[in-house]
Amino acid sequence: SSGINAEYGLEKKEKKSIGSKLEKFLKQCTSQLAHESSSGIMLMYNVHTLICLEASQEVIMLFLRELGAVPALSECKVLSFTENVPSRLFQHGWADVSLPTRPLEQKLETSDTISQIIVGVMQQIVKLSEYVNHNVPKVNYKARCETMISSQIQLIVPEETVEYVTADKTILPTTDYLEKYTSPVDIVLDQEIVWPVAVRLFPYM
Repeated sequence: SSGINAEYGLEKKEKKSIGSKLEKFLKQCTSQLAHESSSGIMLMYNVHTLICLEASQEVIMLFLRELGAVPALSECKVLSFTENVPSRLFQHGWADVSLPTRPLEQKLETSDTISQIIVGVMQQIVKLSEYVNHNVPKVNYKARCETMISSQIQLIVPEETVEYVTADKTILPTTDYLEKYTSPVDIVLDQEIVWPVAVRLFPYM
């Protein structure tokens, strides 16, 4: 599973268009790669979004590339990447949720490290998934998911927190993450390491 966030500024109609496009992309990946269906949630705030995607490693990598092709989501950052998760958080599938518009409050001020904040974000997503799994029916899942989640403010990661994390320079953007993840590793074998360093490597030494 993967946690991703981004910054943008869109109307609700535009948010829905992006949500539909990404859902269609995930379905295409499932069909072409013959993988299990993806699940997760996309929370779309006033000017930010927070995504939890549960899919195969290959689909997640393709999804990250696809985000780079969406202008409003091109500045995404990867918060967490977890492998070999025993069960899905969002068991009913994928949903994009356009949250009610509200003004941003003052910027988040905290003594917590960025790692502690990200852990808190992940814990909040787990709590949200538990609510969704136990309360949102499978019938008309996406529409009901949006209606019911929007009323559970205490379960939603505050946008001020998402904004704080997005601004942190130590978190890799998706483009840098993909480059690091897909670049070959420069491996040095034990037998190639020589210590102490040989002397007289050059004629003048």
